[in-house]
Amino acid sequence: MEKNGKLLNLNPDSPKYGNKSLVTREQENELKRRKITFSFSYFKQIPNFQVGACSKGWHIGLLERLGALGKMSPQEVLEENKGSEALRCHPIDWGAKNIPIQRKDLEWLPKEILDNEAEFPIMQFSITKGTGRIVGYFDRDSSIFHIVLLDPEHNIQPSKKTNYQIQPTTKGLSQYDELLNKLERIKKIISDCSDKECKLHSHISAIEEFHDNIVYLGLDNDFYTTYQDILKRIPLQEIMEKGILASMDNV
Repeated sequence: MEKNGKLLNLNPDSPKYGNKSLVTREQENELKRRKITFSFSYFKQIPNFQVGACSKGWHIGLLERLGALGKMSPQEVLEENKGSEALRCHPIDWGAKNIPIQRKDLEWLPKEILDNEAEFPIMQFSITKGTGRIVGYFDRDSSIFHIVLLDPEHNIQPSKKTNYQIQPTTKGLSQYDELLNKLERIKKIISDCSDKECKLHSHISAIEEFHDNIVYLGLDNDFYTTYQDILKRIPLQEIMEKGILASMDNV
């Protein structure tokens, strides 16, 4: 429902040519029976809406909520379950007290979406009562929900329970991004080293040279000892050039 209580129309513009419908009644019913699917095409982490500090349990709760919603049609969510305490599905109130962002701040959305609040209201679903919200909008056919933000701290609609305070969040990083961050920290440390013959300089140069071909690998405990022996016997440069880590046929 909209803020003023107006019923959200799932498909206000049924395909028509003049006054004649271009779809049969059965096709209309089929559209209504479609279950919700989720898209992360426009998902982004921004300050106050980041998931780096979220527990494994929180992520499990998110996946379980998406799974439950995926068994429902948009009509079941928006009309039959409107006002549900469990779902807490409603458009975002951009005039809410202390809300940290406005619709215009979602600048990575397509302009035709961002500038059309009437057709594409930004909405929220609860993950669970105490673990945040899923924020996004329904696509034109009403069965695809584009997730725009994840809100583990309820910052999208600050609550009286927390005195309307915004809770800080930490950006979540992939393992590859964490690896690159570590590399940047090492580079800063090495930049203070005046000994240009230091092996670390050559190692960093080699890593940067092969940067575009980096593949993240996880080694189990049994193989880690073998990996350490390989590093002792063969220089890192040679390992990278020969791709020994990518193919263990040579070990």
